[in-house]
Amino acid sequence: MSSLISALQTASTAMEAFSSALGVDQTNVSNASTPGYAALKASILPIDLSGDGANVGDFLSVSSTDSAFADASVRAASSQASASQTEAEQLTPVNQLFDITGQTGILAALQQFSTAFANLSVTPNDPTLGATALAAAGSVASAFQSTASSLESQQTQVDATIQSTVSQINTLSGQIAQLNVQATGSSQPNPGIDASLSSDLDQLSSLIDINVTTDATTGAVSVLAGGEVPLVLGDQSFSLSANPAAAAGSQITSSAGGVSPATFSGQLGALLQVQNGTMSQLLAPTGGAGSINTLASGFATIVNTLLTSGVTTAGAPGVPIFDIADPVNAASTLTVDTTVAADALGLGTATQSNGIANQLAALPASTAAGNQIGGLSAEGLFGSIAASVGQSLSEANTQSTADQTALTSAQTNRTQISGVSLDQEAVNITAYQRSYEASAQVVQILDQLTSEEVSLLNGNTQ
Repeated sequence: MSSLISALQTASTAMEAFSSALGVDQTNVSNASTPGYAALKASILPIDLSGDGANVGDFLSVSSTDSAFADASVRAASSQASASQTEAEQLTPVNQLFDITGQTGILAALQQFSTAFANLSVTPNDPTLGATALAAAGSVASAFQSTASSLESQQTQVDATIQSTVSQINTLSGQIAQLNVQATGSSQPNPGIDASLSSDLDQLSSLIDINVTTDATTGAVSVLAGGEVPLVLGDQSFSLSANPAAAAGSQITSSAGGVSPATFSGQLGALLQVQNGTMSQLLAPTGGAGSINTLASGFATIVNTLLTSGVTTAGAPGVPIFDIADPVNAASTLTVDTTVAADALGLGTATQSNGIANQLAALPASTAAGNQIGGLSAEGLFGSIAASVGQSLSEANTQSTADQTALTSAQTNRTQISGVSLDQEAVNITAYQRSYEASAQVVQILDQLTSEEVSLLNGNTQ
């Protein structure tokens, strides 16, 4: 009798184990599309139906297929892919401001300036051609103003995005700290918490490069940004602050104190790189002139110098036509003096009535020592600026393509390791259902035998 009861208990335990295993696989199926979800694996000890009671420990062991290495690979790839993509996105509108075809923008204005003064040099005393030349000079000033304004708007947008990105980082850090509290307070692995934690960490890695360590006992994670700055330590999160106007390397600070790394990756790292690299070289927001201002100031200064060295058709000294309100921000403050009339232009020299006009016509492309700006002609310096921006954009686009490929590969590898395979789940569910049904039949048989034995025992006692 005791053997039958023991066997019945064993078979019942087996039913519970298979039922729980079915629940695990059903959970996997339900969360197959849940971001960050790592499949659970059910392991069942061999079922003992001997009835001798030797193995009364039939149980279900549930473990996660989550791989720390696969997670780290995905997050590192995500940071890099986000960085190169963000850099390309930020540089694209900047590159569009430097049209090297001469159809629009500064180069087009310089070429129109050259053509206008070339025409004026043929008939220096023609007031209509003189007015056209002055208008061409005004177009040069307008082109510089427009380019500088667009660059400043882009700079403002970069600054705002830096602040927005830091805010997102702080929000995610707070959420991760709260999930740590929930994970620590849970006596059993909680796939929902684990999935949310994984998803938040993946999102965070796209914003900034992170290092993640997991407490083997509690499941809580610690997160460092840039390998140095604490974002999350257990149930504590530390907020970042951004000051885009600060010197490079000092723009990001943490409530945890300490020194931030010189550079970051992810979206934040790319934004800082664009600001401290391309935008600083063009506008020099933290001091200096910036290449676009150097070009504007240099060209205007040479034009004014030539005009004031010449004489008008009436023999009077020439006057300057360009004004710069702020030499540091020459491009945005460059204007043409509207009080200057065409007959006040000093287009001639002591020996040639059009000597200065000829020099002005040749100026944009001139490599003569006195006409160089930073060792290049005006058009040459513009081309150098445009080439630098274009090269940066090209490299960012190339890198972005490679990084997206690497990210996709890392994600695929992680899915193969810890993702939910619906095909495998279908196989598991079918096997567990059949095992459950078989165990149920065993229970039914053992229950019947137990009842019969009880009846026999009762009959013998009567």
